[in-house]
Amino acid sequence: MCYRQATLDFAGIHVACLTGENGAGKSALLDAITWAVWGRSRAKRDDELIHLGEDEMAVEFTFALGEQVYRVRRQRKGGKRGSTLLDFQVHVPATDQEGGRWRSIAEGSIRATQAKIERILRLDYDTFVNSAFLRQGRADEFTVKTPAERKRVLGDILGLNRWAVYEERAKEQLRAIQAEAEVIELRLHEIESELARRPEYEAELQAALAAVAELGAVSQAAQAAYQQVEMARAELRHVEAQGGELDARVAQAERELATLAEERSMRQKRLAEYQGLLAQAGEIETGYATYQRAVEQEQELGAKLRQSVELNERRLALEMQISEARHRLEAEREIAVRRIAELEGRLPDHVLLAEHDDVQAQLVHLAQLSESREAARGDLARIAQEQAELRTRNEALWAEMGALKEKIMLLEQAGAQCPLCGQSLTDEHRLRLLDQFQADGRTRGDAYRANQGLTKELAERARALEGQIAESDVLLRDLPALQRRGAALAERVEQGRQAAEALGTVQAERSAVEQRMAAEDYALPVRSELAQVLAQAVQLGYDVEAHEAARQAVVEGQIFAERKARLSVAQTRVEEEQAALRRLEEVEQRSRQQMEAERARRQELERKAEELRERLKDAPAVEARLQRVRGEEAAARQRLGASQQRLEACKALAQQRADKLQRRDALAARQSIYEELRTACGVQGVPAMIIEAAVPEIEVEANRLLARMTAGRMHVRFDTQRETLAGEIRETLEIKIADELGTREYSLYSGGEAFRVDFAIRIALSKILARRAGAQLQTLVIDEGFGTQDAQGRERLVEAINAIQDDFARVLVITHIDELKDAFPVRVEVTKTPDGSMVEVV
Repeated sequence: MCYRQATLDFAGIHVACLTGENGAGKSALLDAITWAVWGRSRAKRDDELIHLGEDEMAVEFTFALGEQVYRVRRQRKGGKRGSTLLDFQVHVPATDQEGGRWRSIAEGSIRATQAKIERILRLDYDTFVNSAFLRQGRADEFTVKTPAERKRVLGDILGLNRWAVYEERAKEQLRAIQAEAEVIELRLHEIESELARRPEYEAELQAALAAVAELGAVSQAAQAAYQQVEMARAELRHVEAQGGELDARVAQAERELATLAEERSMRQKRLAEYQGLLAQAGEIETGYATYQRAVEQEQELGAKLRQSVELNERRLALEMQISEARHRLEAEREIAVRRIAELEGRLPDHVLLAEHDDVQAQLVHLAQLSESREAARGDLARIAQEQAELRTRNEALWAEMGALKEKIMLLEQAGAQCPLCGQSLTDEHRLRLLDQFQADGRTRGDAYRANQGLTKELAERARALEGQIAESDVLLRDLPALQRRGAALAERVEQGRQAAEALGTVQAERSAVEQRMAAEDYALPVRSELAQVLAQAVQLGYDVEAHEAARQAVVEGQIFAERKARLSVAQTRVEEEQAALRRLEEVEQRSRQQMEAERARRQELERKAEELRERLKDAPAVEARLQRVRGEEAAARQRLGASQQRLEACKALAQQRADKLQRRDALAARQSIYEELRTACGVQGVPAMIIEAAVPEIEVEANRLLARMTAGRMHVRFDTQRETLAGEIRETLEIKIADELGTREYSLYSGGEAFRVDFAIRIALSKILARRAGAQLQTLVIDEGFGTQDAQGRERLVEAINAIQDDFARVLVITHIDELKDAFPVRVEVTKTPDGSMVEVV
């Protein structure tokens, strides 16, 4: 809030007041404590607590509880994606081995850590602000609540919420018992229905035993017939498998004969081809010799061709180098031409030079005008100083003239005694003094009027100078733009001068390049080498037509090279092919004989398979009869098993029925116990008894304090029950306030009287909380509770605070009323500064 950095140590403080102007940050200190411990404060959102202009905050709060010291640190980072960090630590005392240290006991989440803090404190935020913390503007937090809300808060203070937990647990047990009892009743009904059918299950068992015995003999006969059928099927499958193998072998033999025939035809064809080649041997030898001579000639001309190609490639490379050299000269000439055009374009013309001279003249004039303006400003400052001095002198002269006038009036009215010095006064002396004072007055008047005239002259000069300065300001308003224009023109003129200097050089360079191009004075070594290459090409004497004729002769003679190779093969393979043909004829003859034997065996197996198929015509009927008999036997056995299972289940159900009846009786006994517990733990039970016992204690303590603050004039009473219009008694917690005028509603009392009641009840609640709720609360905070009290009421409140100070380890009163500061032994002063509020203990 209003703090940027502050530290407050309550050590050694018993009763203190927290003082400071409104808005300084007194209540913010308590907000810091409640936000650190419970994460709650007066603000609706945590981000509202962050100091203006900052994006995060942190509070570290150290407190003692019994013999233990704890520390809570809560940190908040604001913004749309804000986040909060919470750490809870306990102080580990120092030992001989190490010094004291802090150990974190935070849980895995902020929610769990917050629950742990409240569990250790045995106090939540709402109970705290309704008991020991009288917040600003909310001292009536408990009093103005509805009776039901008051009773809930009082129940929280007294720790009665645990009875609600006990009541809920008793209700859960009752619900569980009732649910189990309902399940048991349903199960008992099912068991009774099933046991009633036991005679029916026994009759079914006898019928099933007879059916199983009768169908057993029929099933054996059907099984024997089925086995004969299966044997015939197995033999048929064996015969068909043998037939399939024979068919495969015959097909394989046919494929082999076809392959042998194809191979014989191919070998016969090759043999005829070889014999034809042998018949042309002379012609092939002559053609092959001619082919070899053509190959030799082509190789010789090919070597010359390669040399010619190398020379041609070298020629092309040299010509490329010469061309590149010329291109470089052309590029240099082009660059020079573009450079000349650029430099000519940068030369300043008469218009530019005239504009430059005009701008420079204007700049000189404005510079002189600026100096005149500054001089005028200096004169104006000196005139102002002289005017101030003249006004000061005239003020002094006016005062002196007034004093002289007063003296003259006194002297004119005086008697025998001087009114100025108290001595005796003669007429001569009076006249001399009057003349002297009048002369002094005239001298000062002349000086005063002279100063006024000079002031007018200076004012006229000042007005003239101000007019001159205003005119100069108007003219000098365009000075920056004119300076920029002058700088740009000066830059262009300078660039033109430099361009004129460079133009002659670039034109000379272009002329030199053009002369070299015209005389071909470039790449001279390359030109010399090119001449040598051309001479070598002429000396080589490569004939393209002769080379092409040699290539054609090689192509035409290629067929004789191929025929020569085939002739060599034929001379060695003729006898091999003839021997292979004789072997193929022998293999074909053996394969045909084996294939005929396999076909005869296949016919014999087919006759046997037909006989077996004839025997298997009745197989479907035999199988159907066996399946029917097996089904009937299985159904009979299933009925037998089901009957036996039902009778066994009946035995188990009888035992289960006894167990369920016993469990139902036990549940009924438990149900009566938990119904009594639910009533005892409910609002009409033990909690009501505890509140009934605590209310008189609260009344006594509240009335004791109220009597001290009102001189026994006011009294408070709590009603815990009320009668409805229907005559019923309802639980409530109403507050009745009485004074010398009788009992009235809380809203009918004045602000001061209401606060006294609030204060007395809240103090009583705090003491009850400390003694009975189990929370070790030893701190009482009163935030701005004196504003509605008159002087006497404030005095009695201070007396009441002093009266209860021994009941608390620390009492802190927040106030901005100055006359109350001295009523407390210790002051915690809060001061608001530009760097944030500051705290000091006095």
